[in-house]
Amino acid sequence: MDYRYISKRLVRQIVDEDTAGRSRWRFSGFPTPWGAIGLYREPVNRKNDFALVREATKIASDDTSTIAQGWGPYIRAELDLTIGIITVLGGWKDQWHVEIAAMKAEVVDPEVGRVFVAMFGSASNYLGRKPVADELAEVPSDVDGLYGILDRTREFEDPAIENYFLDRDLGYTPSSRAEIAERMLNGPRFRGIRSERFDVLMQSFSTDESTKPYDLVILGTPIWIAKSST
Repeated sequence: MDYRYISKRLVRQIVDEDTAGRSRWRFSGFPTPWGAIGLYREPVNRKNDFALVREATKIASDDTSTIAQGWGPYIRAELDLTIGIITVLGGWKDQWHVEIAAMKAEVVDPEVGRVFVAMFGSASNYLGRKPVADELAEVPSDVDGLYGILDRTREFEDPAIENYFLDRDLGYTPSSRAEIAERMLNGPRFRGIRSERFDVLMQSFSTDESTKPYDLVILGTPIWIAKSST
């Protein structure tokens, strides 16, 4: 697959939690009347991001639903996705003007109705040429309501978020977070760099059915994004 975004942190987290929860043993080795049988621990290639992505996708499959189903922590869908970057002024420890990854898609589902998908993550996880921030776009002073997501998805090399902003985030409801995300991505603060058909595996953090004009808003972060084959 032609990956355009991989969350290295979340992919490893999925694999690590699975490895801790079950033993990865296979038969091979010692002699029996039927041949040589033994046990060895199957290694996970942690140096290969693409191998980790395939492993994480397989592990998450039992908890992965479609947009219409919406029952699992993970959602996989093909979306006409607009991707880009938003530069945020404040909220970070010892740093200003930090870039975050931002994506949006609108889907008309025959079962659910009009759906708005909003995703945020680490800009460092774009593969190849990273989208260039539009310097003419409005720079928000903060992204209250979204810092919790950014903290759970930031990579090791990304700036840390001030505890004050994380504490403020705790008071936001799914409805208020959905409204913030919708205004952020449909307003002048976000100007997408590229819109294409992508295959997406995302982690859903919250959903809301009261943010009009949408019947459903899904707020989450991408595990990976790949160029769709269709």
